[in-house]
Order: sequence, then C-alpha cells, then structure tokens
Amino acid sequence: MERINNYAYDFAISYAGEDLNIAKEIKQSISEKSGRYNVFLASDEQSTLVGTDGEKFFEDLFKNSKQVIVLFSENYKRKDWPRFEFDVIQKRDEKNRFIPIKLDEVQIYGLPSTILYMSFSNNPEEIAEIAINKLIEFERDNGIQRETELQNNIRTLKNSKGALDRAYQLVIDDRERTPLDDIDFPDGSFQKSYSIINIEDISYSKISRIEVKINIPANLNKETVEYNIKHCNASVFNEHKPEALAIHVYSDQASNFLGFDDRYNVASSNFALYGEWGRAEESFAYNMPVSKFGYTIKYEDSYFNNDIKIDSGQDIAKKLVYELFEEKISQFIRDSQDTKTRDVLKKFEKIKPVEVKKMLNNLKKKKLIKKVGSKYNWHWEIANK
Repeated sequence: MERINNYAYDFAISYAGEDLNIAKEIKQSISEKSGRYNVFLASDEQSTLVGTDGEKFFEDLFKNSKQVIVLFSENYKRKDWPRFEFDVIQKRDEKNRFIPIKLDEVQIYGLPSTILYMSFSNNPEEIAEIAINKLIEFERDNGIQRETELQNNIRTLKNSKGALDRAYQLVIDDRERTPLDDIDFPDGSFQKSYSIINIEDISYSKISRIEVKINIPANLNKETVEYNIKHCNASVFNEHKPEALAIHVYSDQASNFLGFDDRYNVASSNFALYGEWGRAEESFAYNMPVSKFGYTIKYEDSYFNNDIKIDSGQDIAKKLVYELFEEKISQFIRDSQDTKTRDVLKKFEKIKPVEVKKMLNNLKKKKLIKKVGSKYNWHWEIANK
C-alpha cells in the first residue's frame, strides 16, 4: 500500500458482496466531490488481493485507513467475511472507529445502542458529504496537512515520468485496443442546457484524449450541473471513444465569469480509468473496459455562492509560486542553525523583502515555523522540529 500522511487510504468501505452497487455509488460520490481522496473498494482491487493473506491484508487496511465506512445490512450480518472485517474494525480507536450506514432494518448485536446510524435511501451524495466532513475533522484534530495543489501537481509530474516513453512503445509495438462500449446518458428529469464552445483533440501516440469547453446558464444547482456534464460526456465519449475526456464548464452569464480562455468558473470533470486522467496509457495498454472508467468532478464554489471570490488563472499561478517559495524557505530554516529573518532575506534576495516577510508570516500562521527565544533575541525554527 502506498502511504499518504502515514495512512494507506483516506477511506475504506466494508460491505457484503450483495451490497456492492451501493458501495460503488458511495465511492463514486466521494470521488466526484473531490478527486483528491483515495477510497479502497475490494472489488476494484482484485489484482492486488489475489495471492495475499486476506486476513492480514484487511487487518492492515482498516488499521491504516483514516476513515472506515461500514454498510450494515442483513447480508453483512449473516456472512462470515464481513463479520471478520467488523471484528477488525471494532479494534480501531473509539473516537474514530467507523461511519455506520444502515441499508435495511438490521440489528447488530453487541454494539452500544447509543451509536447513531445513517440510513441509506438513495442518498450516496449526502453520505459522501458527511464522510468527507468527518475526514477533514480527523485530519485537523491530528495535525495532518492535506497535499496542496502544488504538491499534487509535482507528484503528478513525477508519476507521469515515462508516459511519453510508454506511449511511444505502444506505437513501436503497433498495439491495438479493444473498442470501448458506449456509455449511458444520465437519468433524471433535468433539461439539457449546455452548449459546446470548443472541442480539442489533445492526443499523442495512440492515446486519445479530448478536452471540451461548455457554456451553461447562471444559477443552476449542482445536480443540474452534474446532469449537464454527464450528458455532454456521454455525447462526446460515444462519438470519439477517447481514453480520457475532460470537460470544463463555464457560464458567461454568471457573476464570476472571467472568460473562456481563463479557468473554468463552474466545474471541471475528468472521465477516465478510475476517474484519473493520468491513467490513460494504462487504460489503453491493458484494454481496460469502460465499466472501469469513472468521473472526477470539481466544482467552483463561487458559481453557487456569489459571496465567494473566484481566483483567476493568474491568481492561482501566483499562489503556486508562493507555495513553492514557502516550501524553499521552510527547507532553508530546517537546514540552518538559528535562522533570523535577515538570513532568509539574504538567501532569497531576488524576491522583494515585503513578499518574503509575507511568506514567513503565512508559514507561521500555518504553524509550520515558529519563533524561538526571547522578545529581542529570537530566531526561526520548524514548528514540529
């Protein structure tokens, strides 16, 4: 298991096989709210599980997941393996043991009657929202810092090393792909209200990738926006069958509109293998079926709330530069002895002093660095040193 903040997964879902579809809905809803969360679902990890010691694997899994979602049902209660999983889960810390979801009227004996369950009633999005809020609370209480956008971009670049080489090798091998099936249009009583502004083929090698910009009216709710994204996604995907399809949603009628050449002001969606744009080569090379594809949808909150300011592409770039230099300043303080502000200013003399001082104050607010010493004779140190 790859470890993130000393944990293997953000979420693990424990369920009976008969309830797999509900587990998938919850996982999909978490991914659509933010692609930054990794969710373990046994049905997606069969290649990992085959040949392993199942009991040890799941003991480690539930110990090393930040949150565990348990789908209680009569199926869960009567089957041996879910009961084994639950025995393991009950050994977790009492304050952060599990998120209980009841799928039917099952009674789980041995559990305190004071435990509050959430009932499932075709509400995977609500469950995802609660689960994510509990995760955020857990991370905050335990001083866990989630990966920043900059760190995510750097990690993506590192993980993508060799992507061009792999794509080139697919050409050398003259690899062909099993044709992908069509996907269904979304259900619902919503109206299609988008118009396509631009479709761009950004493929290289044999790997087909497409980016689409669409325009929608102002003041739509999230369910309607999601419907329009998935409707457009089905229409474009079924025509072109790309390995990865990105849709950027704009609204030129909304107060936060910055232009079609700036960043999206409503939402952005990826449809690819497990919802991850960067796995397009893997999808092609292993002939992965479209049933393994999923969505990752990010919403721009300022479209739904006029009180929130949207950051332009330039603003975001500036923030990323700030984060980069803050990281360098932290490293300098970590590697130096008795680092004073003047030392930092000298080291980063090409940056305006006022900006360096802003970065130091920001790092202090984030509790990443601290002042050590007396009022008139102090220096900077890493906070968790």
